[in-house]
Amino acid sequence: MITVVDINSKARTPVAEGHVRNVFAPAADGTRVQVAIEEVDPGKTCRLSASDRTQVAYILEGKGAKVTSITGGQKSERTAERRAGVYLEPGEEAAVTATASPLKLLLVTVPKHTGKAGASDRPSGYFFEEPQLRSLIDAKSIRERTFWVNKETGLSGSWDLQLGRMLYAPHGYSPRHVHHPSKSSSISPEHFYLIEKGTGEVKDDTGTQPVGPGSLVWIPADEWHQLIAADSGLDYIEFQAPFDFATTMDQDPLGKNWYIKGTDDGTGKPKLWVQS
Repeated sequence: MITVVDINSKARTPVAEGHVRNVFAPAADGTRVQVAIEEVDPGKTCRLSASDRTQVAYILEGKGAKVTSITGGQKSERTAERRAGVYLEPGEEAAVTATASPLKLLLVTVPKHTGKAGASDRPSGYFFEEPQLRSLIDAKSIRERTFWVNKETGLSGSWDLQLGRMLYAPHGYSPRHVHHPSKSSSISPEHFYLIEKGTGEVKDDTGTQPVGPGSLVWIPADEWHQLIAADSGLDYIEFQAPFDFATTMDQDPLGKNWYIKGTDDGTGKPKLWVQS
């Protein structure tokens, strides 16, 4: 059954750099993914220490952040604004410092996934700025997505997760569909939407639930689901891990086709993005 979690209902716990809301944790919730929203006070730093898990820190709110990272054996330092972040492979580390203004960060960590062939021998993390990344549009031009982490777009070198932003036009919708483990994986894929703007509803076989800003929609594997925007449209973050799953569409086989925004296949249509 799909669960809609109100992020703001989670306890706001003081930490050295500000406050954190722990949304999902493996020990407490039985999930593989760990999800937290952290508020960083001016002059304070959120540190992502090297670990055996893959990590992402993404700036939801704030400006002028200083992002220092050690990825691929190289140290870098950048000034970052809202909708930028850093992806870390196991063993890599980063620090995100609030300078003049406070920051709100999305923190996501997942286990390393080694069950699928084709990963890089030495994958490395990277800094990313969402506006600089390639966007995809669906066949009906009612949905647009931008991956921050995805092996098949050439961003990440491993199959640990896919993560990025999705935009729905007013009354936009996804096909009714379901995700399940692929033939190469015995792991049930974890999946959520984090709604930032707009309202709508999520449907499953038991009924319909409203969603809006601050809703985290948790979708278990093998659960048929559909997301539908109201007249506001929807702007949300989508997560799936590991990136080793199969998807079945209901009565809309082209619903999982995506096209590269701003390209032309020679017929006036954008080029098809080939995915597994």
